[in-house]
Amino acid sequence: MKKLLIFLIALGLCGKTAVAEDNLNPEDIGIILSVALDSSKILNDPQFLQSKINISIKVNLVEKSIIQDRIRFFKTKGIKRISYYLERGKKYIPVIKEVFDRYKIPDELIFLPIIESHFNIKAKSPAGAAGLWQFMPQTARMYGLTINKWIDERYDVEKSTTAAALYLRDLYGIFDDWTLALASYNTGEGVIIRKINKYGGLNFWDIDEYLSRETRNYVPNFLASVAVIREILEKEHFDYSHSEFEIVRVRRPVSLRYIASLIGVPVSYLKQMNPHLKKGVTPPYEGEYNIYVPNGYKETIEAALEKSPMERYPAFIEYTVKRGDSLSKIAKKFGTTVSYLKKINDLENTVIVAGSVLKVPSFIEAYPDYYDGVVDLSEDIIYTPRGIIYKVKKGDTLGKIARKFRVSISAIKRWNNIKGYIYPNQRIIIYKRIKYRNIGKSTVVKRNISYLKRKVKKRKPTFKYIFYRVKKGDSLLKISKKFRVSVKEIKKWNKLNSNIIRVGQRLTIIKRVNDG
Repeated sequence: MKKLLIFLIALGLCGKTAVAEDNLNPEDIGIILSVALDSSKILNDPQFLQSKINISIKVNLVEKSIIQDRIRFFKTKGIKRISYYLERGKKYIPVIKEVFDRYKIPDELIFLPIIESHFNIKAKSPAGAAGLWQFMPQTARMYGLTINKWIDERYDVEKSTTAAALYLRDLYGIFDDWTLALASYNTGEGVIIRKINKYGGLNFWDIDEYLSRETRNYVPNFLASVAVIREILEKEHFDYSHSEFEIVRVRRPVSLRYIASLIGVPVSYLKQMNPHLKKGVTPPYEGEYNIYVPNGYKETIEAALEKSPMERYPAFIEYTVKRGDSLSKIAKKFGTTVSYLKKINDLENTVIVAGSVLKVPSFIEAYPDYYDGVVDLSEDIIYTPRGIIYKVKKGDTLGKIARKFRVSISAIKRWNNIKGYIYPNQRIIIYKRIKYRNIGKSTVVKRNISYLKRKVKKRKPTFKYIFYRVKKGDSLLKISKKFRVSVKEIKKWNKLNSNIIRVGQRLTIIKRVNDG
């Protein structure tokens, strides 16, 4: 028990307040939800969850007993923590439910952010996943979210939830099983497909032992969290239809500063409500963008915007240098000077190369009080259906660019017909399999679900694979007796030429499912 206590204190669960806990620690939330599992009355009802979600719930009582000491020690602490995360999420739940109802996603999955992000909309993991649903940039763009220097829609509640609904629907379409869909959401569908095909399995419980510890705990922890959360909300008679905010949809550039002036609220308050707007303005590109405002202000804002005049703001756009161009010709064309072009493009001399991209002065139209300074419409990286277009910066080399995009130098040279050096402001195409963009109208990639579904070879497991770490004092004979197999079999399964094994070595033990 003393060792257990030290372990729990090391996890940071002892003596801390819930408010401080925003770090995304899978071990932390795993213990908390184990507490919830033990304390929930609803969990004992076998029909719970099955009423609205088409999965077969099997609670592994053996695993539950392993953490029993921790459950007893932190029973009240865990409930307080979950209650805190839930309290933070209540303002988002009505929006999530509305979106999930639209896409026919089971109600239980509304609460997935309690594990993913602790319902912290600003959450960001060390790996780069962000928002309530913890999307990585590539997956986010694949499901229609825009990420650029102006906006990151992973932090937009409605749009990110729509992306999550589409992603979950695709995962269910691949596996026909919500437990496998949930596991895939955590670790990726490719991992789950490979595990099923290698070891056999019809659902998550057949393959959980072959997954990482985080994914192995992810599904049961989520099911446990749903049990306790639903119990809390039912006691409170929570209103799933009442939202704390409204969404104003705008198609022309506008600043939160201007919106705040229209309704008389602090701009800092609107910035807290709209973390997806990186610069406090909607992007100066074509598209429809969300602005979240307090309840009761939507109609006022829409009416005011309809009557507001549009104003001109200085901007930089991009110009592709053509053969025969010179800085003086380009300066004359855009009504500026050579020295200004050199300054804004960080050029040391007047030499320019055909095919390179230069910033040139222009303007945009936006609502009043939109932006201080020049609106820079140039992008260093553009995602297109063809691939990634990258603008070379001063100091870049082919090696640096190749490492950045995980491609080879020879491939970059071939794709761009590069025979010599690269130069600043040059555009380089990276032909990766990209089907999304970061400027203009975002689109959702239509994934080949039927192809992925065919790759899943579900079958009832015939064998159980046990991965055993050799401990001090172990021998092949001792291990063979422990698992009721022969030394010869262990040597064959692990390609051992002798009986020598070392502490920490991983051995594979294969048993028939009905061997016990």
